[in-house]
Amino acid sequence: MYRSRRRGFTLIELLVVIAIIGVLIALLLPAVQAAREAARRAQCTNNLKQLALATHNYIDAAGSFPYAGGFSPQRGWGMHAMILPQLEQGPLYDATNFEDNVSCMGAATVRTAVITAFLCPTDPDPVTYEDRAVPVSGCFGDPGTPDGANGLFRGTLTHYVGSYGDGYNNGRAADPYAFEGAGARYGCGGCNSDGNGTPTADCPQPTGAYGSGRNHRGMFDYTSTSPPVRLAGVRDGTSNTILFGHTAGIVRSNSLVWFTSTGAINGTSLPINWTLLRSTRQGSPFGSSWTGRGFTSHHPGGVTVALCDGSVRFLKETIDQRVFNALGSRAGGEVVSADQF
Repeated sequence: MYRSRRRGFTLIELLVVIAIIGVLIALLLPAVQAAREAARRAQCTNNLKQLALATHNYIDAAGSFPYAGGFSPQRGWGMHAMILPQLEQGPLYDATNFEDNVSCMGAATVRTAVITAFLCPTDPDPVTYEDRAVPVSGCFGDPGTPDGANGLFRGTLTHYVGSYGDGYNNGRAADPYAFEGAGARYGCGGCNSDGNGTPTADCPQPTGAYGSGRNHRGMFDYTSTSPPVRLAGVRDGTSNTILFGHTAGIVRSNSLVWFTSTGAINGTSLPINWTLLRSTRQGSPFGSSWTGRGFTSHHPGGVTVALCDGSVRFLKETIDQRVFNALGSRAGGEVVSADQF
């Protein structure tokens, strides 16, 4: 009797199987990545929802929105620091000395605290900044460290910043059609220039070290020591006004640190996910270079924002720039319907 020999795989058959498996993986991978991104975006939406709800809880207690910052009364501490108790961060709030400048050595523990509600899970590298420039007057970094002499300090970032407004300047809003082509003129609230960093005739440089308050018609004016905004002051409607928005791009040397007034704000004068160009240096006593402030994100196609009514929306990059401008002002008188964004 003869036994039949079991036939094995040939090399060609093995290669065919490997190729089929590779094709299946290639087909499934985008779906898996899309599912992961959807989960991350849902978490990002939840983070902004927490910020909006914390802000409304703050309003219930204080009667107004949080202070934007400025140089008084909390010495450069931003709105994020004001709502720490409402975010179940009471111990961190208690450790914050609002009588000291935010850049003073005693605030180092607070500045380096990592708060997951302030971080977008899609960001590829959500780390603590090691070399943020001093954002306010007062202490220049930690005087006991080598970096102290250079005005540098450590600080933890946030991807969710308050809206300072639409960049309205000198009686006119940012031109929604001024963003096309290389070197196109643009207005960005605190810094106005063409693509080469030259101030434009349309939007001259604002006065003052950090720009004039006339540029900041949104919810948080970090240049002002005037009283904070009340709900009654949101005359454009709380469902038509951005409270917080997502930011991923570096727009200034101390930007995106959660605890400062100047680092935790942004506006709607630049289009969503606009490529930021270096702007002219403002009259800052710290010699910081500014670039355009705009809402950006690592989420494909747009940014997530929280509105003043507590709702969270995903705004597409294709939104009409005039509508996006209008969402930045709290009392600009623009008429915006929900189907426009």
